[in-house]
Amino acid sequence: MAMMLGGLTGLLGGGAAAGTAAATTATVGSGFSIGSLLQGLATVMGVVSTIQAGQAESDKLDMMANDAEAEKPFETLQSVDRKRSLLAAAAEATGAGDVAYAGSGVDLSFGSAAQARKDAYRELDLGLTTDSATTATRLSRLEERAYNYRAMAKRTKMASFFSAFTSAVPQLASLGSQY
Repeated sequence: MAMMLGGLTGLLGGGAAAGTAAATTATVGSGFSIGSLLQGLATVMGVVSTIQAGQAESDKLDMMANDAEAEKPFETLQSVDRKRSLLAAAAEATGAGDVAYAGSGVDLSFGSAAQARKDAYRELDLGLTTDSATTATRLSRLEERAYNYRAMAKRTKMASFFSAFTSAVPQLASLGSQY
């Protein structure tokens, strides 16, 4: 090996090449080998791979959080639609009752006709209140789901760095012990 380095030094013209050849000879003599180079490369690739896998999982969880937040306007729209249906049903029920009572000659301003109208509006109010509470709960759950996905994404990213570091330490230590 030293003869090859000496020949290389002669071809390159001495000086700097001689210093490089001496350093290379010292490195070769100190236990450096292709195997340790490959082991170091495999360690680095393992670290990079672990971090990239953690980043990919983190990105997936962030997208799931975005999806949960994107559902919020749709939930609000569904609530508006349900409320519109409740209002239409109440108007129809009140109108049908008014027609029935008026057709029988009953005064609509008091008595059972007024009570029927009051009951219809009470049912409408209960339905609207229930729908508002349901919508608020669903929106809150979507917000909570988005928050949890983002928290999991952050923990996943941190765990991948920790895992990459802890898996690399023993391998780098074994490389260090060879020298």
